[in-house]
Amino acid sequence: MATIPEVLASALQHHQAGRLQEAEALYRQILQADPNHADALHLYGVIAHQSGRHDVAIRHISQAIACNPRDARFHNNIGEAYRAQGKLDEAAGHYRQALTLRPMYAEARLNLGTVLKRQGRIAEAVIEYEQALSANPSCAEAHSNLGNAFQEMGKMEAAIACYQGALELKPDYVTAHSNLGGALKGQGKLEEAVDCFRVGAARARDGVVRTGLGLGAERGPKERGARDLRLRQSRAASAAP
Repeated sequence: MATIPEVLASALQHHQAGRLQEAEALYRQILQADPNHADALHLYGVIAHQSGRHDVAIRHISQAIACNPRDARFHNNIGEAYRAQGKLDEAAGHYRQALTLRPMYAEARLNLGTVLKRQGRIAEAVIEYEQALSANPSCAEAHSNLGNAFQEMGKMEAAIACYQGALELKPDYVTAHSNLGGALKGQGKLEEAVDCFRVGAARARDGVVRTGLGLGAERGPKERGARDLRLRQSRAASAAP
């Protein structure tokens, strides 16, 4: 008979491969044997969130936190379930708790920035996005979201630099192509904007999907230098009045 660690390892394989029903069944099997298994509670909750059952997610991840309140992942992921319900204050509270436990947790920084932006607290969102990039400069989503915040502040050059940084990391990032096109259009650079919209539309038609598995890959010195220069340029532009 398989041990709980063996069942958990199998469940994780199914989960990471997108076989959610199989993974959920195995997490349930673990919880029948050990109702207070924090990892199984958490991961069952993650699947519930992925399946749109946010109340179930919150209930299970809350139980996981009660069993192990010092795991930053639990707080981040329950924050995601609250955010999906539109409960932004609750979400922000859990993201902050995750960051208290793990200050360089880039995903929690990114998520907190997104909530702050939705609440209209743009300057605070910028700080969180920049800290997310300090923790993980290869996060294309943080570059793009920072660009969106700069756009709302009217700092178009900074926004454009951010979108370009996102596309350097993730060339098939449809949203960044569209956002870059919008920023260029706002500057009157219509031909460049049209090119961005066309590329973005072509990527969307192709149905290109990137899993993000390569985002942490080491880059050569030249590539890292170009990326870091672009990040410095965006920050310098953001400081302009």
